[in-house]
Amino acid sequence: MKINANKLKQLYAEGRRDFHGCDLSDADLTEIDLSFANLSGADFSNANLNNSNLSYTNLISAKLRGASLEEANLKWSDIIYADLRDANLQGADLEWANLRSAKLTNANYQTVKNIERADITDAIGLGKILEEIEESDMIQLNLFEEYRIKQSKRKLNVNQSIKRESFQQKYPPALALLPKISRHTKMQAILAEIGQKLGHRVWIARNDHSKDYTFGDYRFGDDTFGDYRFGKLKELTMEGFPVGGLEKKVEKISKLIDVIWLDKNDQFKVVALFEIECTTAIHSGLLRMGDFVANVKLNPVTFIDPYFPIYVVIPQQRKKELQTQLSRPIFQYLELHKSCKGINIEDIERCWEDIIKQKINIKQEIKQNIIDIIAYSF
Repeated sequence: MKINANKLKQLYAEGRRDFHGCDLSDADLTEIDLSFANLSGADFSNANLNNSNLSYTNLISAKLRGASLEEANLKWSDIIYADLRDANLQGADLEWANLRSAKLTNANYQTVKNIERADITDAIGLGKILEEIEESDMIQLNLFEEYRIKQSKRKLNVNQSIKRESFQQKYPPALALLPKISRHTKMQAILAEIGQKLGHRVWIARNDHSKDYTFGDYRFGDDTFGDYRFGKLKELTMEGFPVGGLEKKVEKISKLIDVIWLDKNDQFKVVALFEIECTTAIHSGLLRMGDFVANVKLNPVTFIDPYFPIYVVIPQQRKKELQTQLSRPIFQYLELHKSCKGINIEDIERCWEDIIKQKINIKQEIKQNIIDIIAYSF
């Protein structure tokens, strides 16, 4: 639907927030405020969005090719699969934005702000910027530890040096092989293995299949070395996306849900959805699961039982933030607050430690409610 700038501003002022699929190509939207709007699939090709406020917006699959976004506020925005080729991002703020699989070929991002705090997993055209992010920034944020960034020139402190030397003496061949693993990836692997131990089929987000993960020495085999076991997430997931009947766009987004459990015997039974939000925007994970839930409820052709739980896995200190996000009108409308529960990452780690140390028998003692034991509602 083609819409002009004045009409867009008028509708937004009246309280409308859903503008998905709107055609705003070549529009002059300088200094416009569209925060919290749903702009998924919208066409902003060659539009002027300089100094605009696009914080907390849904820009999934939006067309922004050739758009000018100088000094734009894109904090906490969800820009998955968006086309930003040839876009001007000078001075734009990408703090906590989600740019997974976005296209930024030939985009001008040399002076972009807070790129090190955005999720740029599988983003296309950001090779140069990755080289400029200090390893120390990655360790502090725990966001992009999968990327092999050039080594920081800063010296290690005494404790770090002793720790590294101690490890090198104990496992000299392993130090060079030890991949950098984010907490997010570790959680995906733990949830996948718990699901498999419960007898479920497991799907892990498509764009994470190539990532390395590592666990302690509770599982032995040829790939075990001392206190560490290495592997790829693709070893823990199904080869093809196991959920059929979804709309094409929804299926594309659903493939990015961090972890999905499905019943082993019933192909139409979803056991649980999980989104892991260590530091990235919580609303982006909720939107992915919300799209999935909405499609299942509104499209009976899927034959999927719509009554399944969804979980957001977060550090304990983000509990209030999750509650705030679930109170947003879109999630209240979808009634996500009724089916969504939170899980503290710290509780999953403790639970997994008990399982691997055989303090609890996952099948005989607690069976399917292992997750609900540590999950909480709002």
